[in-house]
Amino acid sequence: MESLGNNLNSLLYYNLVVFVLFKNPSDESQSKLNLQTILEQNLINSIFYSDPFLKAGFISKLVQDTKLQVLYLDLDLLYSGYAVSGITQVEKNVTLFQPTIETLYPMIKEILVKTSLSQTIIIVDSLNGLFNILNRKKNIGKTVMSIIMLFASMVKMTKSYLVVASMVRYKKEEGWILSPTGKRLVETKNSKKILLEPEKEGIVLSMPSDSCKLVIPLNLIPLV
Repeated sequence: MESLGNNLNSLLYYNLVVFVLFKNPSDESQSKLNLQTILEQNLINSIFYSDPFLKAGFISKLVQDTKLQVLYLDLDLLYSGYAVSGITQVEKNVTLFQPTIETLYPMIKEILVKTSLSQTIIIVDSLNGLFNILNRKKNIGKTVMSIIMLFASMVKMTKSYLVVASMVRYKKEEGWILSPTGKRLVETKNSKKILLEPEKEGIVLSMPSDSCKLVIPLNLIPLV
């Protein structure tokens, strides 16, 4: 993680200011919401967001909630940046992977091996970062989908969980579009969509498949 260096300092300071301003000090909610309970074992848990700090808050809460081993493929380095800065602490059950184009496939292999041995949560953060790291590859869309489906097949075998985060925007004519790359998000039938939105009480989790909405109170978000 030392490779991130000082180039994250200004970004992390800005992120911290955003969360501090977002916090409501009077919120005394003692909700026992456990994010692992909303995940599906046999589906790809697709986390959609337009603000990366909502995603960071969601994932930090998920990591805190679970006792399972978490295999975290950090492709946009935001979570790693929070860890380097000391804003958040990497939990003991988290193995953090920070791939480069040279190390991506060996790390994927390691994740698959670990998942084959025990029940885990695989977090791919984010799909945008996976496209970026593979941007020189031919048929990049097929490569990305193959990696995700490989993870999905493995978690199904061990009753594990797969969480795939994507920074998106919605276009009526095209559907969900990866932001800022503009690539169309290929959706599969075996996915559960969880849309993250800001709200004065915290982070709203909208699940279109069952018209359900939940709120992560601000006082339960580890990054706040």
